[in-house]
Amino acid sequence: MIDYHVHTSLCNHANGAMAEYIQKAVKTGLREICFLDHLTLHQNGKSQSMEPGDVPFYFHSVRQLAHEFERQILVKVGLEVDFDPKTADQAEDIFRSFDFDVIGGSVHFIDDMNIVSSKNTKNRENQPIDEICDRYLDSLDQMVSRKFADIVCHLDVIKKFGRRPSPWLSEKFDALLSKISYNHLTIELNTSGVDHPAAEFYPGAELLKACHSLGISMTIGSDAHAPGQVGRHFESAVGLLRSMGFRNVSAFTRRKRYGIPIV
Repeated sequence: MIDYHVHTSLCNHANGAMAEYIQKAVKTGLREICFLDHLTLHQNGKSQSMEPGDVPFYFHSVRQLAHEFERQILVKVGLEVDFDPKTADQAEDIFRSFDFDVIGGSVHFIDDMNIVSSKNTKNRENQPIDEICDRYLDSLDQMVSRKFADIVCHLDVIKKFGRRPSPWLSEKFDALLSKISYNHLTIELNTSGVDHPAAEFYPGAELLKACHSLGISMTIGSDAHAPGQVGRHFESAVGLLRSMGFRNVSAFTRRKRYGIPIV
C-alpha cells in the first residue's frame, strides 16, 4: 500500500524528521510514501505553511532521502497547495519550477474564514453550515475547472467538526464529482477524519460510492503530521475501497498517474 499525504515540520504544525516518517512507512510495510507538505499563500494561513523560499530546500531534501531509502521504499515529493483564486497564478509559478511527482489541491479558506482550524472558531460556527459548504464547493469547482492539481485532497473536509450540510447539497457534490471525472483527476481517501469530530474518512461512504460509479481514480493518504500517524487506519480504508469495488489506488511519478493493485 501507499501513503500519499505526509507532512513535515516545515509547515510549522507537524513534528518529527522526514526520515522518521519514511522509517515508519517502511516498518508498516508500505511500498511508497509521498510527502505532500503545505504551500499556502493566503495571508491568514502563512503561519501554517512553508514559505515559498522553503520549497527548494524541501524538494531537494526529499529527493535526497529518496536516494538514501531507494532499496527499502519509493519516496515521492509533492505539495498540498491551498487553492485561492487570488494567488493561484503565483502558486502555479512556484510548483511548476520543480519536477514534483504530484500536486494535491485543497481549500482551507473561504475569504478570510479558515474552515479547518480548531482555533478562532467563533466566526465559522456562527454561520450556517449549508452556506459555508455551498461556498466551499464553489471554490473546489474553480480549482477543478482550472486543473490546478492532480489530486483533490479531503473532499468533504467541511464536515471536520461534526456539522454536516443538508441533503440538498448532495446535488452540488455530484456535479463536482462529474467534473472531476471529466477532467481525469484523482480523489484522495484521507484517513485523518476518523480522528476528528467527523469520525469518518474524507470522503465518506456515499461520496466514495459515487466516485466509483463515475470511474474516478482514488489514492490514499493519512495526512500525517507526526511519524506515528503514517498509514493510520489504512486497514479499514483499504477494506472500504475494496468493498466499494475499487481494485487499484493511484500513485504518481513526475505528475504521471499509474495504478497499484489493492491486495
